[in-house]
Amino acid sequence: MESAPIPVRLTLNESTAAALAEAADDLCSACDTDHFVAALDINHRLWLTLSRIASAKAWLDPNRHLADFVVSASRTAGRGLSDDKLEALVEINREVSKRLTSGRALSPIRQRAKLAWQERGRPYGVPLERWLIAEMERQAKAH
Repeated sequence: MESAPIPVRLTLNESTAAALAEAADDLCSACDTDHFVAALDINHRLWLTLSRIASAKAWLDPNRHLADFVVSASRTAGRGLSDDKLEALVEINREVSKRLTSGRALSPIRQRAKLAWQERGRPYGVPLERWLIAEMERQAKAH
C-alpha cells in the first residue's frame, strides 16, 4: 500500500517572505521595459496585500512608513523611478523577507513555496509570484 505524499504547507510568514524574495529577484532580473513594469506591478500588489495583512494582524514589521514608501515607489510603473529607489525597493523586500523568517534560511522556504505551487498544479497558469500573493490573502483570512 502506497502512502500519499504529505502536501507542502507554508505559514503566512513563509508565504510572505517567499513572495518578497521572488519580487526582489524579479525587479533585479527584468530584462526589458515590459518585464520591469510587470515586476513593479507585482511588487505594488504584494505590498498592498502585505500592508492590509500587517494592519489586520497588528504586525510591527513592516512599519507603515516603509510600506507607504514601497507602495508609492512601485506604483509609478517605472516613471521617475531612480536607480537608487529601485535598489531601495529590492533591499527592503529582501530585508523584510529575512525578518519574517526569524533567522531561518530563506532558500528552503522558497523551495517549499515553489513545491506547494507545483503541487497545486500551477493554478490557472498563475505565475508563482501572483499565487503567493493569493496564498497570503487566503492564509490571512483563515487565521
